[in-house]
Amino acid sequence: MGYELEQFEGLRELLKDVSKKTREELEKKILEFACITQAARDINSTLKLEECLKILADRIADLLSVERVSLMLLDPKTRELVIKMAKGLDDSIAKQTKIKLGEGVAGWIAEEGKPLLITDIDKDPRFTKKDGGYSTNSLLSVPLKVKDKVIGVINVNNKITKDVFKEDDLGVLMAISELAAIAIENARLHEELKTLDNMKSNFIANVSHELRSPLASIKESVSLLLDEVSGALNSEQRRFLEIARKNIDRLSRLIDDLLDLAKIESGRTEMKRLFINIIMLVEDVINSFKVLAESKNIILGIKAASPVIKIWADPDKLTQAISNLLDNAIKYSPNGSSVTVEISDKGSIVEISVIDNGIGISKENIERLFDKFSRLEDAIQDRVKGTGLGLVITKELVQMHGGEIFVDSKPGEGSRFYFTLPKDLRKRE
Repeated sequence: MGYELEQFEGLRELLKDVSKKTREELEKKILEFACITQAARDINSTLKLEECLKILADRIADLLSVERVSLMLLDPKTRELVIKMAKGLDDSIAKQTKIKLGEGVAGWIAEEGKPLLITDIDKDPRFTKKDGGYSTNSLLSVPLKVKDKVIGVINVNNKITKDVFKEDDLGVLMAISELAAIAIENARLHEELKTLDNMKSNFIANVSHELRSPLASIKESVSLLLDEVSGALNSEQRRFLEIARKNIDRLSRLIDDLLDLAKIESGRTEMKRLFINIIMLVEDVINSFKVLAESKNIILGIKAASPVIKIWADPDKLTQAISNLLDNAIKYSPNGSSVTVEISDKGSIVEISVIDNGIGISKENIERLFDKFSRLEDAIQDRVKGTGLGLVITKELVQMHGGEIFVDSKPGEGSRFYFTLPKDLRKRE
C-alpha cells in the first residue's frame, strides 16, 4: 500500500514489544495486523465517500466485535462534526447530531487530535448520554487525521461481550483510523471535484442553450440579406456578410460541441443498442464528406476485408465519432492527397482507422490531443479552424461503447487515428 510504518502511531502501538509476546499473543497480533491491512485495502478500493465510510464502519465492527460505530466528519465551513455513517445508531439521532469543536468527547478529540479510551462514561464529565442506547459504559474515540489535520472522529462502543475496552482495542482502532483517513479524504475531495465538474457542465449547457436561439435569429437575418430579400447588395456588402455567416457557423459548431460534451460528462446521454453493419455506416459517413474532400481534391477511400461486419452499437454516436476523425483528417491533409478509412474484424472486436497524409503530430503533442480546447501549434500555424473539442467528444463516445482510441503519427508523415469497439455492446453494461 506504500505506507511507511513510522508515519502511523497506531501501527507502532499495535506492534510494540512484539519480542516480549507469547506465541498466542503474537499470533493474535499478526492476525489483527493482517485484518487491518485487508480492511485498509478494502477502504481504498473506492472513491465513493458513502461506500468508503460503510466499508470502514463494517470492518471496525467486525475487528472490535462492537454493536455501535459512528463516523463523524468535520465540516470545514461550520467547523462542526457531523455523523456521515453509523452502525447501531438510530437514523434520526445520526441526522440531528452536530457537535462543535471542544464540545463533548468527539469535540474534544477533534480539537486535541488525541485518541481516548473511557472505561466508564458516567464518570467522564465530557460525555452525556442522549438516547439510552448504551449497553456498556466503555467507549473508544479516535481522530481521523491527514498530515496532523483532523478531518473527523471515529466513536465505538457497546462491545458484544459487554467487556470494557482495553489498550489493545485502542491500538487496533488507531491503526485502522490512520490508514482509513487518507482514503476518506481522497474520496471526499473526489466527490467535491465531481460536484464542481457537474456544476460547470450544467452551466455550460444552460449558457449554450441560451445562445442557440439568438444565434439562429442572427443567422437567418444574415441569410435573408445574402438572398437580397431586402434589396440588392454590392460586392463589399456581400463580402462582409459572408464573413459574418462563416463565423456564425463556426460559433454554432462550438455551441453544439459544448452541448454534446456537457451531456456526456453529466451522464445524460443514453445509448441506443442497435445491430448494425459497420461497413454501411462508414460508407454513409464518407459520402457525407465527399463535397468537402472534392474542394481540396482529396480522394476518400474505404478498406474492409468483408462487405458486412455486424456489431451492436449506437449508430448516431458512432457516426459522430467517425465524422469528427474524418473531418480532422481532411482539414489537416494537403490538397491532392488521400484519406482512407479501414475497418478490421478482430474477432470479438472491430477496429476502425482513419488514415491521412497530413501535417502529422509530434510525440509531445499527441499527449495533449484529447485535452479540452487543445489547439496544437501546427494546426494554428496552418490556420485550421476548430473548437478543440472534437477529439475529446470522440474519445468519450468511443469509451461509452466500451472501446479505446489510439494515435500513430509523425510530423510530416500523416496520422492514423484508430479505435476499437466490442462487437456486442450489450455485454459492456
